[in-house]
Amino acid sequence: MSAAIASEPKPIKKTPRILTLAQFHRLYDNREDDYKYEWHNGIVEKSPRTMNRSQLFIVQNLSRFFMLTQAFNKFGELEREVKMFLPKANRSRIADLAYLTADQVKEQDDITPGISPFVIEVISKNDTADEIKEKLEEYFADGVQVVWHIYPKREVVEVYTSPEIVKICKGNAICSAAPVLLDFEVPAQAIFGK
Repeated sequence: MSAAIASEPKPIKKTPRILTLAQFHRLYDNREDDYKYEWHNGIVEKSPRTMNRSQLFIVQNLSRFFMLTQAFNKFGELEREVKMFLPKANRSRIADLAYLTADQVKEQDDITPGISPFVIEVISKNDTADEIKEKLEEYFADGVQVVWHIYPKREVVEVYTSPEIVKICKGNAICSAAPVLLDFEVPAQAIFGK
């Protein structure tokens, strides 16, 4: 019996296919499926799109507040699923929401996506603490100035102005996008429709 177990073939570990960034963009940028694809040192990382109804509600609330800013009046955008290439991490990332200036909107292309100065991540149950912190550090290393982590279930917003400096916002506490957007200030409870 033990001889039969020993003779079973071992599973073959598949070596990931290495792609250049240009190949990645050509093959993955226009996919319309239930996944998002990010590139890291030549390897494609696939994860499920997880925006649910409550998260979409948050995005809509934030968009309404953004429309009250000077940046909106100057044709800036708060866009969903913004692709950014982070050179120091040698990877692409897709931010849940990111602010783009009018110039960035015009210049945005799939081959060399720019860096947004203000990023919002809506944290889902699929996000691990290590992944969240790694992404945060990568954003700041490549020039992002403000990151919001929104936790819908807990109705909490963490506002980062560096990987080490964070303001926890709940209830009436004001979440600010300063110094990037001085007039984008939202009470935490308003983000969750309260």
